[in-house]
Amino acid sequence: MATPRVRMQADRRRDLIVAAAAHVFAERRYDDVSTTELARACGVSRGLLSHYFPTKRDLYLAVIGRLVDVPRLPMPAYVEGATVEDRIGRSVAEWVDMVVARKDAWLAVSGFLGESRDEEISAILEDYIERMVDQICELAGLHAVREHPAVRTALHGYSAFATTVTRRWLLAAPTPREHLERLLGDTLVSLVRVTVPALTEESAPA
Repeated sequence: MATPRVRMQADRRRDLIVAAAAHVFAERRYDDVSTTELARACGVSRGLLSHYFPTKRDLYLAVIGRLVDVPRLPMPAYVEGATVEDRIGRSVAEWVDMVVARKDAWLAVSGFLGESRDEEISAILEDYIERMVDQICELAGLHAVREHPAVRTALHGYSAFATTVTRRWLLAAPTPREHLERLLGDTLVSLVRVTVPALTEESAPA
């Protein structure tokens, strides 16, 4: 007796389609990829692809959302006596490990940051940056001031800085990895230890 075919769960099928499409969009521009090619790369029919993603743009937005969701700032396990400098140093090193392992995907999505004029893409990227700022606050123990407008602006700026220097390092490697980690780590430590206290003291009520 033949074994009944088990229908793949919808969420699993959707995830596989997005993962396959991510490889396509990482290698080719959006306008250069047809729906037929995407269906072939995803191993599904055009009809099934359209069932999950009615338009190519819907799939593209899902891919961008998937890409920005993965390289999150690592949170080192709690170690008694560890300083903010220790935690930031370990987190930066682990983060560089992640972007190196996912180089093509990270370069693809980071290229949108600050450049996209598309409102939907900008909203996805803005949400990513806000989550990154929250993660930095958690990492550095900035819980009491995490909603302070000046603090969030400063950490938004750090995110842009870290993206720029990391992209340059991945594309051209103009400096050793340890120099990159030192630059990223020391800059964040300076923000946390010097800039953030100054910003919050200046705006504190007399």
